[in-house]
Amino acid sequence: MSSDLLTSLLLAVALLACSLGLMVWHLRAWRGAQTEQLDPAELKYRRNQFRRRLQTSAMLGLIAVLLPIGVLVMWPWPYVGVIVWGVVLLLVVWVCLLAGADVLATSQHYGRVKNRVVLEEARIQAEIYRARANGKPDPKKEPAGEEQDDSP
Repeated sequence: MSSDLLTSLLLAVALLACSLGLMVWHLRAWRGAQTEQLDPAELKYRRNQFRRRLQTSAMLGLIAVLLPIGVLVMWPWPYVGVIVWGVVLLLVVWVCLLAGADVLATSQHYGRVKNRVVLEEARIQAEIYRARANGKPDPKKEPAGEEQDDSP
């Protein structure tokens, strides 16, 4: 067995183990998300995230399988080897595109979540301001049942 084949087999086994581990992890995360009481937008985000990540992990497994095949067929059948390595290259590009899409989708999703939190905080601050303007005591500064002494 040549050292190139042995190296590709070792890399393939490691990559395949990582791929399978990631797929199990994504499946568990998706099942956990399904059991939570999530609003429809959050559930849709999680479903799409699961699909992207599972597809990426499965492609890593396919790349792992193709690595030693590419080494084996390169010398006896160079044209077949070029096709195999071309497929590997396309899969790597697709994995990178899916990873970029995942980064973008996550950034947009949590940007929207942050905006909702900021808007809710502003609404609560406005409510506190209105309550103070109407003469109601600030619940943070004055414990219930105690009166302020306004004398000098």
